[in-house]
Amino acid sequence: MKSLKTYLLLTILFLLGAGEMNRISAQDVDYKSYTLFLYNFMKYIEWPDKSGDFVIGVVGDSKVKTELMVLAEKKKVGGRNIVVKTISNIDDAMLCNMIYVPSEKTSTLRTLLEKIKGKPILVVGEREGLARKGAGISFVVDDDDALKFDINKSVLDSHSLKIANLLMQLGILVG
Repeated sequence: MKSLKTYLLLTILFLLGAGEMNRISAQDVDYKSYTLFLYNFMKYIEWPDKSGDFVIGVVGDSKVKTELMVLAEKKKVGGRNIVVKTISNIDDAMLCNMIYVPSEKTSTLRTLLEKIKGKPILVVGEREGLARKGAGISFVVDDDDALKFDINKSVLDSHSLKIANLLMQLGILVG
């Protein structure tokens, strides 16, 4: 009974947070909101190795990196410190748990995916459609300018990542 109450409480808290995060204008890219989504991905996806720091790599230079660094100073995930790194060459990707691919770096996606094939690394794309091209998750701005996300479950499965049902319900399944 206690676990059911805990689950319901977490569900309500996440839905309230998601509702707040969905009111984002497409004209003003709010990297704080992207960062909140990324943090929830960290919390609601299970990685096989839960030891050491949780490492997020950002491909190239992106404003989201600054917001992630602020988050990393204040939050932990599963008791683990969050470390944010810049991925300047493809080999850096192997040291990450999550990789964020900004819109201007989507040309690196194919090479990145080949490098991390089968590894427990989540790739999150800033641009719509990247989940259909092999990223585990990609952001989408709908017709009402709400920020949402696509999930490619088969990609997550192939990387040994387990996604919570709550997150599945909030995302748009594309594979």
